[in-house]
Amino acid sequence: MIEDLIKTPMFRRVFPPIAGAIFMAVFASLGLWQLDRAAEKNALLRMFEGETPYARVSDFASLAEFARIQTDGEFLPDRQILVDNIVREGRPGYYVITPFRLTGHEPLLLVNRGWTPKAMTATASPPELAVMTNRRTVRGLIGRLPRVAIRPGEAFEGGEDWPRVAVYPRLDEVATALDVELLPMVLLLAPDEPDGFFRSWQPNISGPMTHYGYAVQWFAMATTVIVLLFWQLKKRRRRE
Repeated sequence: MIEDLIKTPMFRRVFPPIAGAIFMAVFASLGLWQLDRAAEKNALLRMFEGETPYARVSDFASLAEFARIQTDGEFLPDRQILVDNIVREGRPGYYVITPFRLTGHEPLLLVNRGWTPKAMTATASPPELAVMTNRRTVRGLIGRLPRVAIRPGEAFEGGEDWPRVAVYPRLDEVATALDVELLPMVLLLAPDEPDGFFRSWQPNISGPMTHYGYAVQWFAMATTVIVLLFWQLKKRRRRE
């Protein structure tokens, strides 16, 4: 029955334009979505590169990535995490992640205090991670833990001693290791803040040009559908 329907002149006349219109709408929508994503990336990059003052915050629920904030609390240096496989200028090292107890706020905030080089010999001492535990104000950018597309193995391997070395851990894995509740973000400590290591933060996002490229591809496909529809319509009129 379906084969008979496909062979009818009415089907051949009506179906191609309808299908073409649907595909054209889908391709155009995907192109517009990519333009929206590019605009979002541009906004994030402008926020990252901006020089707005560090705003004092107490509500962390609505903070955007790369927001510049300052907040009060105290470091908890007894349980720190060294994020491994972080390379700077060809040298391997760690990001030093230290929990920070906020004043008047229950979940802990993870603070990335920067990069420190890894000892090149097995007998070398671990990096010095000491930090004062007095109540203080810290400033920085709202960010996230470093991540990779494919992680080799588990985040935490062996040992329960602190500091613990981890390979690209997720936030929930850090919370489990610390046995605490964490805010869903990381504070990238400002370069001029004390008790930090090497800090030259870069936005870990793809640039807007990637999305512009995808948008061009989707719009090109929509244009191709339009051209094919007009070509078919012109061909049909010649036959008639």
